[in-house]
Amino acid sequence: MKLIEYEPHFWELYQDDTHYYLGIAVDMSSVVSCWDLILTQEEILAYKQQGRKSIEELAKNMVAAAYKGDFALMENRLAKPEQQQAMQAAFKTWREQKASSILQVI
Repeated sequence: MKLIEYEPHFWELYQDDTHYYLGIAVDMSSVVSCWDLILTQEEILAYKQQGRKSIEELAKNMVAAAYKGDFALMENRLAKPEQQQAMQAAFKTWREQKASSILQVI
């Protein structure tokens, strides 16, 4: 699993062999809820064709639905615990690599 795209403090896109996962933070003003989701084949295809723009739209639509109290878009595609752990490990690895590259510049 690796982190392939991200929007700081909003969403992260991960990929393993053939699956894509979206970690998204929904800020409800008093609390932020984080969701780890499995992308559908249609969403993967849209990403391959349109790139980052498709993920930005997907995240925006999910947050808009959540603000209306509709969490079905997210609840129906939750990543399994082992997938969530792989996402967290990939983020940690990415963060460590980024910190290491910054230190090399200094």
